Amino acid sequence: MINSQTSGALLGALEFFLGRREGLRRFDFSLDGFWRSFSAILYVLPFFAINIAVEHRLRAPDVMVTGPSDGLFVLSRLLDLGLDWVMMPLLLAAFAKNLGITRTYASYIVVRNWASVVMSAPQALIALLTGLGLIPLEFAAVLSLAVVGVMLRYHYQIVGATLGGSVAFRAGLVGADLALSLILSGIFSNLFGA
Repeated sequence: MINSQTSGALLGALEFFLGRREGLRRFDFSLDGFWRSFSAILYVLPFFAINIAVEHRLRAPDVMVTGPSDGLFVLSRLLDLGLDWVMMPLLLAAFAKNLGITRTYASYIVVRNWASVVMSAPQALIALLTGLGLIPLEFAAVLSLAVVGVMLRYHYQIVGATLGGSVAFRAGLVGADLALSLILSGIFSNLFGA
């Protein structure tokens, strides 16, 4: 069962995604709220499971033969998710003073973590529809690209609302977060041959 703090944070993330800035009032920006926001990964996991199940199912036949076993495939994706979940917060914590975001860092992480649930849902829906054969793979790729664009904009708005800063700072942080995710994904794919 989802407690009131969790449901409030998820509703706040959805409201903010829909352009309602008042959604930010639903987040708990206390120290406890900061640490609790990392539990949002539990709500990302079902969407993540859909994505990797479909990805695994749609792998090319030669990759199925020469690639990692099913267990290693899932392990590589889980390790990637886990490291990706904590890497950006750790890097930002290390550079918060230099970036001038020491005071607002925790607020950004709280919103970013809970917003990750909202960001995960559309891609999982596309993956599910693709896996069920309801939309062709080519169309799914175009939809996924459009969703990535919308989610990058959402992330940009989160940075602006919590950290402020110039357009270049906001875009740079969003780009750095995306680049870090892609780098980690590439590393785990190479390590596990996935």
